[in-house]
Amino acid sequence: MNAATDKPTKLMITQKTKHAAAAALALVAATTSGVHLAAQDSGALVDALVRREILTVQEAEEIRAELLREANASIISAIAKGKATNALSISGRIQGQYAGLQSDAPGTNPPAVNHFLIRRVYLGVDAKIGAEWAASLNYDFAGNLFDKAFISWGKVLGAHEIDINAGLRKVNFGLEETTSSGNLAAIERSAATRYFVEDNNGRRLGAASYRVGLFLDGNKSAASGKKNGFFYGAAVTNPERVATASDVGNVTTNTVALWANVGYGQKFSDVATTFGVAAGYLPGQGGASASDAAAEGGETFVASLYGTLKAGAFTLQAELLLASISDIPNVPDISPWGFWVQPSFKITDNIELLARYSYVDSDGRGVRVSDGIRSSASVGSAGTGDALHEYFIGANYYFVGNDVKFQIGYVGGKTTGATRNETVNGLRSQIQINF
Repeated sequence: MNAATDKPTKLMITQKTKHAAAAALALVAATTSGVHLAAQDSGALVDALVRREILTVQEAEEIRAELLREANASIISAIAKGKATNALSISGRIQGQYAGLQSDAPGTNPPAVNHFLIRRVYLGVDAKIGAEWAASLNYDFAGNLFDKAFISWGKVLGAHEIDINAGLRKVNFGLEETTSSGNLAAIERSAATRYFVEDNNGRRLGAASYRVGLFLDGNKSAASGKKNGFFYGAAVTNPERVATASDVGNVTTNTVALWANVGYGQKFSDVATTFGVAAGYLPGQGGASASDAAAEGGETFVASLYGTLKAGAFTLQAELLLASISDIPNVPDISPWGFWVQPSFKITDNIELLARYSYVDSDGRGVRVSDGIRSSASVGSAGTGDALHEYFIGANYYFVGNDVKFQIGYVGGKTTGATRNETVNGLRSQIQINF
């Protein structure tokens, strides 16, 4: 107070005072038991200093950012062995399912599926080392296999980024297959996708998904819809779908498969489109087992044409899948193909409705309902047809965006082209949490 006027005197803030305040905050951070707890506890002190006009809002934000950087650096230095590691993140996913499916075929009586299961338990780590290097790994404890494990080098060249990966990951083939399992609207991937990409059982092709090799991605931001423009990719991998990632190969797999893809993404206001093509050449693959085509000189070629349209709350996705299996002695050349189409609509921020239809024409190779519809019971040779139809109608409820959601739907399917065709009908549901 001023003795002559009895009026408050405005506190004069000096740069020295501000530095003293910052030093006090640093002392709080240094003496608090946990680094993240320190950053949180300092927030109240920062706010108090702003209210007393000792710090400006901008200075307060800078101090908060610095405390957070120091907290993250402390964590990285405590748990990362590499001294050059400058960013580290841990992620996870848990998916629990219920499957209630009834299969049927003339002359057979397969048991109904009525079961709860843990579909996925993922735990992943991503690290940045220096300015251009990174490492990613993700393990599925429910499936006892790696979802990815690779070393990455990335750099911005010209107008967009280039990424090169070495290790185990999925090739850029199949729109559903390369969509994260946590983002699938229809719980499971379509029968057409599964027939093309999952392991070769004498009917399915095993012609994409997990591979070990070298991978190139160009302009991934356009592929993910974050910006407009062309995107592309290429890969050189082992020809076989990953079963044992550390396998050194044998006479039937000591060759390489080649992959390429290109696409374009564009966003106009609340309308976004993405479309692309992808292809793969797999020498020595495509026989009735994973090895007989290689032993006899066979080869497989696969291609995909896909697109996505998002307009407000409406999304439409579709894909056409093509294959050619040739040069297997005493076996006719065949050209299996399939497609799937899936519209969905969010009636509120939390509720989404969707439907999907998929179709597979095996061109004489043979297909069963269990080849395309997960968890359905196998009815043996009675259900081996030439084509497979699949239907799905469902709803999703998003509790906390995509990180906590519940999904439920009806799934049905049937084979055609057999003397005794197989059908399946039932219910599938899933609860998911991402972190």
